[in-house]
Amino acid sequence: MELKKILATFAVSAAMIGSVHAHDFKGDHGWHGKHEKYTIALFGDMPYGALGKAQYPNLIADVNAAHVAFSVFDGDLKSGGDGACTDENLYFPAQENFGKFEQPLVFLVGDNDWTDCWGRYGPTTTAPGADDPIERLQHERDLFFSTPYSLGQRKMRLTRQSDMGGEYSLYSENVRWKYGPVVYIGLNMQGSNDNYPYYGVDGETRSADEIERQRAEEVARKAANLAWLKDGFDYAKQVGALGVMVIAQVDLNFNNEYKLADSRSWDAFPDYINALRDAALAFPGQVAYVHGDAHYFKMDKPLSGPQGGVVANFTRVETFGARNTHWVSATIDTKNPNLFIFEPRIVPANVDKTVN
Repeated sequence: MELKKILATFAVSAAMIGSVHAHDFKGDHGWHGKHEKYTIALFGDMPYGALGKAQYPNLIADVNAAHVAFSVFDGDLKSGGDGACTDENLYFPAQENFGKFEQPLVFLVGDNDWTDCWGRYGPTTTAPGADDPIERLQHERDLFFSTPYSLGQRKMRLTRQSDMGGEYSLYSENVRWKYGPVVYIGLNMQGSNDNYPYYGVDGETRSADEIERQRAEEVARKAANLAWLKDGFDYAKQVGALGVMVIAQVDLNFNNEYKLADSRSWDAFPDYINALRDAALAFPGQVAYVHGDAHYFKMDKPLSGPQGGVVANFTRVETFGARNTHWVSATIDTKNPNLFIFEPRIVPANVDKTVN
């Protein structure tokens, strides 16, 4: 790592730690079986392009004005074509933007942040020293996930998979926290087939050796993700949680909803889908899977059980993104049988002007 990057990482970490004593609250926010209701903000895949950069301050102001308990950014700090994955172009502006949120913000990585940094979107999206996906992911860990706290002006304590040590000690980006009756699980699950590439598919042009190196990364990370998912649900049962919200970047293409003829575009996803199905079927409360990736607000129940019926306690929500710089509110209400109430929150200043 270059000296200036080391110094920048140190400065960010020091600033975060220094602010914790005045503003920290525990992620394990207590719940004692009484009625509880609070709202969180969900968004990602932004800012994209010049329009997104112009609109992003409006979203930040809108979320702050809503006085949410905390926010979750579900990946992709830029569009694929918005230049290289460098500190100056990508990571430092993201840190600055996250620091403008008044309440805690949990950041989960996206494929445009690291897996696609090799140049999937053309020569203008690479830079010397910033074109190795595995190195870029580690750089994000150093910049964003080196402390036990969230981002945002107010900090929230998180449990990271790396805290557990052992074979998954690398994965500091995988997180868990409890707030009221809900356990939240954040995972590094990615679009672009979860970084399991095939030559000639989705713009893949790298060498056979490089493809195998990336596949090995995906296999190891998937094992960590599945273990963390299981641990999270075990923890939720242990503490008597009423709900679990799993959040990641990837649209898992449930039931091949995009009708992709070439399964090599999505064959890394069924392991995750099956794990989510098994977890939901075994959990007595409500389960939500929240993701970005495809950029359109969507809510449905895409999982079927062993007998073909819908898995009733599982809900999928896709957040806004790209040119739609809006957010989704999730209200947790213990009086509601669904527990999770999801609503699109349109930022008025970011609505397209009517042309007469």
